[in-house]
Amino acid sequence: MDPEDELPRLHHHAVDPAALEGEGEPFVDLVRRCGADPIPVPVAQGWRILRQQESGAVIGAPADADRQTWWVGTVHEGESVWAEESPARLRGSYAERRRGLALRWPAGQRPDAGPDGFAIDIINEGERRWEPDGDTFHVVGAVAGPEESRTMMMWMATSGTPAVALDPGEYARVPVVIDRESWAQLQPGEATLRAWLVPLRVMGEPLPITVTVESIEAVRPSERWEDSGWSLREMTQELNQQRAVSDAASRLPDIVAALEGTMTDDEAVAAMAARLEVDESAADAIFNAFLRDLHPASADDRRERIAELEQMMQQERNVAD
Repeated sequence: MDPEDELPRLHHHAVDPAALEGEGEPFVDLVRRCGADPIPVPVAQGWRILRQQESGAVIGAPADADRQTWWVGTVHEGESVWAEESPARLRGSYAERRRGLALRWPAGQRPDAGPDGFAIDIINEGERRWEPDGDTFHVVGAVAGPEESRTMMMWMATSGTPAVALDPGEYARVPVVIDRESWAQLQPGEATLRAWLVPLRVMGEPLPITVTVESIEAVRPSERWEDSGWSLREMTQELNQQRAVSDAASRLPDIVAALEGTMTDDEAVAAMAARLEVDESAADAIFNAFLRDLHPASADDRRERIAELEQMMQQERNVAD
C-alpha cells in the first residue's frame, strides 16, 4: 500500500496533515533554507513544508482563514522554485474519495473488441451516496500477454469527464482508454486486460480478452511511410506538433496555469493556445502529450523525429519537383 494513499491532497500533491497547522514562516526564509532562490509569490508569510520528498519538497501557505485553500509550490535544492498561479482546494485522500467505488465489467463484453471497444462500470458498492470531490471518471486499461505478470498504465492527469454522484447500487458506464501504440506492439492471441480508475486507484478484476491480428493492424503504422499515403500536408502537421511539444517542455508552469479552471477538452485546448500563443493544432498536441513527452529525457528522441520529418519532407519535395 502506498503510504501517501491516506494523505489529504492539494491538486495531485499528498500533504502531511500536521503540516497544515501552525503559523509557518516567510517564503524567502523557507526557500533559502531549502537551498533555492526565491521568486515572486502572492503571499509572503505562512509558508511551510507540506510534504518532504526524496528530490525536494512540496511547500504551501494558506490562502483563506479556514485553511481550505492553499498556495502551493515545489522547491528543489539548487534549482528554481515552481509555484502555482492559483490556490488549490484541500481535498480528501485518494482512499477517502474512492470509498465504496468498484469497477465491474458489463455482461456481454466482447473479448475481441479491440483497443477502442471496451467499457466498464463504475459502481457504488457502499451503503451511502458517493459524492465526487472534484474527481473525474477516467479508466485506463493495459494489456498483459499470457507470460506477463505486470502491466504499465499510461494516462494523463487532465483526462476524463467530471464524475457524477452515485447512490448505493448505481453505476456509470465509461470507456476503458487503452494506449493505441501499446496495443500495436501486442502479439495476437489470448491476453488479460486490467482496468484502473485514476487517480483514485480503483482496480478492476482482470478480464480475459483476445487480441486479433486485425485489431493490431488497424492501429499499427505502416513500416514504410512511402506506402502509407502520407501526404506532405500531414508530415508538415506532425512536424509543427512535434515542435510545439518540444517548445512546451520549458513552459510547464504556463501549461498548468492555462488548465486551471477548465472543465472540457475544448476549453483546455483553447486556454493553452491563448496562454502559449500557439495555434489550436499545436495546443491540442501539447494537451494530448504524455508527461514523458515534456520531460528532458525525451528531448533527444524528439529532436531525432523532427530531423527525420524534415528529411522526409525534403525528399517528398524533390520527388514532386
